Amino acid sequence: MEWVSGNIFIRPMRMLAKGELIEGHTHNFDHTTIVFRGAVTIKGETPEGKVIEREFKSPRPDWAGPSHALIKAEVKHTITATEDGTMVWCVYAHRDPQGQVWQKFTGWEEAYN
Repeated sequence: MEWVSGNIFIRPMRMLAKGELIEGHTHNFDHTTIVFRGAVTIKGETPEGKVIEREFKSPRPDWAGPSHALIKAEVKHTITATEDGTMVWCVYAHRDPQGQVWQKFTGWEEAYN
C-alpha cells in the first residue's frame, strides 16, 4: 500500500519478524526512512563502494539515537528488522523527470523507484 499525502509520497513497510529484510536497492532521488515501531539496521553502499551501516529505532524513552535515516540517491541500501513487529515508512518528495521537486503528484512513477 502506498499513498500520496499533500506534497509527499509515502510507502509503508511492515516487517513482522526479526531478521526480515528489504533487499538491496537504489532510488533515483533522496528519500527518508522513518522507523515507527521496532528497530532496523540500514546498510548502504555508495556508487564509489563506501559501505555504511547504522541502527535506527522507533522513538521511545530508552533510545536517544536516530529514528529516521536520509537515504541518498543511488546509494544501494538494505533494511533489516532487528526487532519483531518493526514498521518503517519511506517518504519521498514528488518529482518530475528533470528531478525538480513538485508540491503535488506529477504522475511520473519513476520518481518513486
